[in-house]
Amino acid sequence: MTAAERVRAAWDRLWFAPGDARTLALARIVVAAHALWILLSRDLPALSGLPAPFWRGVAASARARFLIVEGHPRIESFLALLAAAALLAMLLGLWTRASGLVAGLLLYHLAPLETIILTPSPYVKGFTIAVPALIALSLSPCADAWSVRPARRAAGAWEYRWPVQLVRLLVAQIYLFSGWAKLVRVGFDWAAADNVRAWLHFFNQRDQLVVFHTVGPWLAERPVLCLLAGLFAMALELSFVSTVVSRTARRVLPIAAAAWHAGILFAMNIAFPYVPLLLLFVDFRQRQESAGT
Repeated sequence: MTAAERVRAAWDRLWFAPGDARTLALARIVVAAHALWILLSRDLPALSGLPAPFWRGVAASARARFLIVEGHPRIESFLALLAAAALLAMLLGLWTRASGLVAGLLLYHLAPLETIILTPSPYVKGFTIAVPALIALSLSPCADAWSVRPARRAAGAWEYRWPVQLVRLLVAQIYLFSGWAKLVRVGFDWAAADNVRAWLHFFNQRDQLVVFHTVGPWLAERPVLCLLAGLFAMALELSFVSTVVSRTARRVLPIAAAAWHAGILFAMNIAFPYVPLLLLFVDFRQRQESAGT
């Protein structure tokens, strides 16, 4: 077998190996439920009605890119209601090709409204993964299992594989590029005890945001633990992408990541909105094969 043939075979195994309808259905449910939770926890349409001074810093290119026309909260309320209905339909497995596409496009429009009053970036607010994931799932047979109206005809086993892999890759890149940014901007010194200690103090001095006051200061007084925490963070972020290709990594790293985010919450008061998406790494076919052996 030539090198090109080996590469092609590895590519096919990565994306088109036999999948499981239940794993794909779980991805549909997790993505839709998570996006619906984020949508209902915010009053995004109300932001459209903010006075003109709030909009002065919004570039015309950004408004055109996301189809934003301020001053129409009623229209935005209708679009948000439509997005919620599409997400609910996706969650139940109803008309998934249409509901997934509609939900993804509407969230692409609605999500940037939040940045008017928070930060100038529309990313990592809760919809960054949902938009491409919903569109990808709408192109797949994601309603063949755990659906109110399951399909009568099962799709080819490979069709249950690629959408799950794509959504997993979208989640994994959050960790990968976070670790990459640390290396590019700071280098391995980011994991140094003094740097971790400084960040712990910084996130525990914001009086209006701090909820947990004990773990962070306690950890900051222990340089060895700070160093271990920094090394663990970089190792986790740079290795998490292996969950896309490795069964062992899918068993271990999502659990480690969930525990890590819990630690960050109590030590730095940083809540990571994508933790529920770690459920995407549950693989029913892998569990079935393990049980069979």
